Amino acid sequence: MASALPVVKLQLSLHASGLPRSGAVRTPPDAFAQVAIIPSQYATGEQPIHLGSTEITKRSPNPQWAKVFVIEYEYGTQLSFFVDVLTSKGDNSKSIGGANFEVGDILGSKNKTKAKRLRKGGCIFAHIEQSTSEGSDGMISFQLSALRLECKGGLMRADPSTFFEVSRQTQTSFGNKWNVIYRSNPVIESLKPTWDRAEVDLETFCNCDLDRAILISVYIFRKRGNHSLLGSFETTPNCLIEKGKKGSEREWHESTYNLQKDEYKAYEEAGCIAVMEGSIVIDGKENSVEIMPLVDQEQVFEAEVAVNGSEDQQEDEEKDIPGTSIISLASLQLDRSSIGTVLELQASKAMPTFTAYVDSGLDIDLCVALDFTSSNGDPRIPGTLHHNSDGALNDYEETILSVGGAIAKYSLDKKFPVWGFGARYGGEVRHIFQCGQSSPVYDVDGILDAYRSVFQTDLTMSGPTVISKVIQAAAARANRCHVRRTPSYCVPRFWHACHFSSNCILVFFTLIQNRECRRPKQNCDTASFSSSLMEF
Repeated sequence: MASALPVVKLQLSLHASGLPRSGAVRTPPDAFAQVAIIPSQYATGEQPIHLGSTEITKRSPNPQWAKVFVIEYEYGTQLSFFVDVLTSKGDNSKSIGGANFEVGDILGSKNKTKAKRLRKGGCIFAHIEQSTSEGSDGMISFQLSALRLECKGGLMRADPSTFFEVSRQTQTSFGNKWNVIYRSNPVIESLKPTWDRAEVDLETFCNCDLDRAILISVYIFRKRGNHSLLGSFETTPNCLIEKGKKGSEREWHESTYNLQKDEYKAYEEAGCIAVMEGSIVIDGKENSVEIMPLVDQEQVFEAEVAVNGSEDQQEDEEKDIPGTSIISLASLQLDRSSIGTVLELQASKAMPTFTAYVDSGLDIDLCVALDFTSSNGDPRIPGTLHHNSDGALNDYEETILSVGGAIAKYSLDKKFPVWGFGARYGGEVRHIFQCGQSSPVYDVDGILDAYRSVFQTDLTMSGPTVISKVIQAAAARANRCHVRRTPSYCVPRFWHACHFSSNCILVFFTLIQNRECRRPKQNCDTASFSSSLMEF
């Protein structure tokens, strides 16, 4: 019954806090996590899909795992995954506890993060971010070396063993936060360590945004796990690659970062980090895209116009469309001959995604319209769309639970109107009527109760299929939201999804009914009219 919905790639990252200690000396655990996709409750015979495991963090009660899992998700569907947190002891592992997460729940939260308590203590946190990549095989490769590390103070008798972490910045409603996405191996006892070359796919490293803020932190490694932060510096992938070019040319004075010391520790100075080399690898070809110094902005704009059209065309396309153009991998650092190649690899523009609307702080409004025309068949006959027997869900109930349940997670108050159309009451065909005793209803359970209550009335399924009234009702509801200046995203669940902001309202229609529609012109004219009403 439901139409095909967009499929997106999501990036899942995990961290935990307060994991239980064990043993007489209360040692923190060597913890890791396993992730598996849980089959849908409507799927039969399917097995969980194991996505893999994180790395093991040594003796940490608050591990931040660098592993990023990629999940394909179809909007409007329910997708759950299970996270099992375990302790590693040699070849054996023991579960601390596990938790189920629903993707829609996480996407509907303000900071795209959900937490669950574990059976033996502690909490597991799951964070999701939508990938902006179009499926490229882009990798970033770089190598860091310390020209000096100064660790004055403390009780260290030997040179320190060190490693570094890379974290990418994530914007949330509570401010910016850092998520670890890479951790190097330690270099043992050296004040001038050269760490192994890091190779990370661009999706994981910066979600293909080479101007995204990243944080590189250097730690003093300790076998007991209580690593100490020596210092850190903030940069971007673009700057990192540019300094890597200078480093490969041995221009050290232009390839270094100063470590900012931790003011709460006893170290007076942190040191200086050089980028020995840096490059981007695309489709497995080393140096297939040459990173150049920053070019003139006008040249970049001319190259964009050559690929995307004239300036006037771009202005017409971007007018009244929320969101921004996406310039692909390092386009601001490429010479003019390379810009076209990169822009072909990644889409230079993208319409705003559903998560972009949610991230902007819009609320969700769900309107439900149900088809009670006779073309659905006699509900007393098995096999028809409205038939319900032996407690099994019919097609309409399954759609309400799956699609409605997924969308309702984004609503703050979860109060939704439920309409019906195509039924005859008292000899008169109603093209819109209220389902249930009251309106609005609360959450998906209220929608189901309102739907089922219709069959307890003197309803007679009739026709023809006229959806113009419910479209007009959705448009009127949209206009009321606009007048109240309440940013919201209305999803009239049958036929439609309408986005509202103070400047524009973007309307989508998703038809959920049987295939028969005898007045397509009237319905389409009304849909067009209602859409024009909601364009401010």
